[in-house]
Order: sequence, then C-alpha cells, then structure tokens
Amino acid sequence: MTAQIALVDCNNFYVSCERVFRPDLRNVPVVVLSNNDGCAVSRSNEAKELGIKMGQPWFECKELAEEHGILALSSNYALYADISNRVMSILASYAPRQEVYSIDESFLDLTGIPKLRDLSYEMRDRVFRWTGIPVCVGIGPTKTLAKLANHIAKKHPRSKGVFNYNDLNETQKTKLLGQIAVDEVWCVFQ
Repeated sequence: MTAQIALVDCNNFYVSCERVFRPDLRNVPVVVLSNNDGCAVSRSNEAKELGIKMGQPWFECKELAEEHGILALSSNYALYADISNRVMSILASYAPRQEVYSIDESFLDLTGIPKLRDLSYEMRDRVFRWTGIPVCVGIGPTKTLAKLANHIAKKHPRSKGVFNYNDLNETQKTKLLGQIAVDEVWCVFQ
C-alpha cells in the first residue's frame, strides 16, 4: 500500500490570523513584520503580487508600500500560537498520526483512509469555518512529495487547494517533477 502523507499548510498564516479579526484587511496588500518590525515574515497574496519577498527588510519596501498602500503590521505571536493550536487540534481529528511541522504546517498520515480528495476538502472547509484560516492540502508518498503536492495545491487554481501526487501515473509524475525547480518549493533545497 502506498503511503498517503498529507501536508496541510495554512495560507499566508500570520496575515490570515490578522484578517480573522480585521475583515477590513481582506483584498488589501498586507505584510506582517518580524520582531522589531525588521523584515516581512508573512505576506498577503496582494503583497506578493506587488513584489514583496519573504524575509525582505522592511526599509527596502517603504517606497513600494507608500505607492501601493501596503499595510505593515507588527507580529502578534500570542495570537498566532492560539490560532495554530486550534488548527492543529482540528487536523488531529482526521488522522491516527499527526506531526506538527511548524506553527502553520502539519503532516498527517492518511494511509489506508478512503476518499482522500473528499476528506481533504472537508478538512479545508472545517478549518476555515471553525477558525477563519485558509489551508491547502498536498498528499504524497513521502513528506518531501507531500510538500511538493502542497506547493501545487497553493499555486494552481485548478487544484482548488488540494493535490494528491499519488493520483498521477508515472509519466505525469516525471513530467511534473521536470517542470518545478526544486528551490521553488519552500524548505526544499538543492
């Protein structure tokens, strides 16, 4: 039986947490800054589209921020930890084994669980309804391939936030792996 490892990753987590309590921030380019407001540590899709890079020093972005109305927020780690605990608790109810990978990512062992696509959409829906946090689900036979699948779930609208690498045939897998640069997938290095 092929392993079915899911990586559930919260989208733009710190920004999403801020938007839960500030709906006026939806569709606004938002950046959450690191300690002492030094660097961008979370960016809304709107801020990413304007060219703000992860970890970019904020002083480099000020002109762009003024030009496009990018809102910068100081981080609120107590809030993010509380919401993370809620998200992880919800996800734990879906699998016999969970590994919390970071504040906004969790691996779930879904091996042997039927109807993974339906279950994945159910997880996304429940996390969003109960916490207000959007997530994507990537599934693969290994953690690395689950991470790759999550990357596809986030980047390709056709996936609607869920992608299972295991559903591909060998030709499709080879083609897919040839199309994505290794360093495009967050935390996977050459």
